[in-house]
Amino acid sequence: MSESWRISAEGRVHAPSGDAAWTAGFLAAKDQWTKACPTAITSGSTGHPVEHRFSAEAVLASAKATAQHFELDNPAVSTVAAWSALPAEGTGGRMMVWRALALGWDLTVSRPAAAPAVPPAPAPHGRYHFAVATPMQARHLVDSGQLNRFSTLLLGGAPLSPDLEATLAQAALRAECRIYHGFGMTETLTHVATRTLGTEAYTTLPGVEIGTSASGALILDIPRRGVQRLVTKDAVEILPAPASEAAGGRQFRWLGRLDDVINSGGLKLHPAALERQWSAQLKRALGDRRWFVTGRPDHSLGACVTLVVEGPNDSNLAAAVLDALSDAGNARPRAVEFQPHFKETASGKVRRT
Repeated sequence: MSESWRISAEGRVHAPSGDAAWTAGFLAAKDQWTKACPTAITSGSTGHPVEHRFSAEAVLASAKATAQHFELDNPAVSTVAAWSALPAEGTGGRMMVWRALALGWDLTVSRPAAAPAVPPAPAPHGRYHFAVATPMQARHLVDSGQLNRFSTLLLGGAPLSPDLEATLAQAALRAECRIYHGFGMTETLTHVATRTLGTEAYTTLPGVEIGTSASGALILDIPRRGVQRLVTKDAVEILPAPASEAAGGRQFRWLGRLDDVINSGGLKLHPAALERQWSAQLKRALGDRRWFVTGRPDHSLGACVTLVVEGPNDSNLAAAVLDALSDAGNARPRAVEFQPHFKETASGKVRRT
């Protein structure tokens, strides 16, 4: 039985044979586009899921910006062959359907899974021009030897660990595949900026204007997508403007979430920055265990840096972790907590609770 669902460039749906209940969400997304009522729901990783309704004009503007950003609007490309294995419940999965319908792409959707199978691309060169995946799916594409089936792969839905990013960057060179990490949210109709793996700076898509608030929060203005002065909860550092328009969009570095800032004795610390900084040291101490940094109430500091590790309680491991980061100064973790299993959103993001 076929395990892929497809929209041709003419908008015709090719559904898998047999029981394929997993395709219902994609048919619903197609129906939403037909009725001009695109709707998506936030992941719920930073609060309760919220439904957002978009105009067809906003979706089209987002789709065109993606095509321009990744040079998919090149006249030499007669029909863009695209691929996804993202679930239809998320904005990323739905947006791929809407891009295909809005721009006349040929979209193949594999059954959403952590280890998706990629069917042959309906393109002369045998590669999909554009594809999207989560970091976990990308790791499988590398391990299964399927990365060379793509020209451009955009990652989203979850953060990238430094180890995985290094692995994917090396694999991308071997497979001659360009891999990017996206930055965006449901409210902005998916990504507003991307960065090449191995680099820190995100570059904005066409039509995206950025600024910062007094607190350092990223502010987005994207008139064509119906976004006006959206103050995010992301702390960023905007880099100097390029010397010319030909250099592309504005660039920024992502520092972390403002609502994740740990105020420890007056010292403001970004968990995301600490996680990047400590990755190599904790890799030696924790191996492949997942972990994250958070703040916990402290009677003297107000909040203390705490390391949360996935797995059973292990006092010896906790001591080893604290010892490994003993030279981290005032930012060092004061405690280690263990959670048997991390909770995740539908898109694979760890719920930091």
